[in-house]
Amino acid sequence: MKKTFDAVAFMRKRREELSRAYAGLTAEQIEERIEQALKDDPLWKKPQEERKAGEKRT
Repeated sequence: MKKTFDAVAFMRKRREELSRAYAGLTAEQIEERIEQALKDDPLWKKPQEERKAGEKRT
């Protein structure tokens, strides 16, 4: 059976891309960039909204 997606190769490539992108930045700068990238991502917003809704019910 032929693989259609190689998860290990994907992760290695992505990890290298991130290492280059964040080289020389402080932990705070990296955190800011990640927060900025995620703030409008619908896949990230939904769990955040669900968590907040759950906190309001308790």
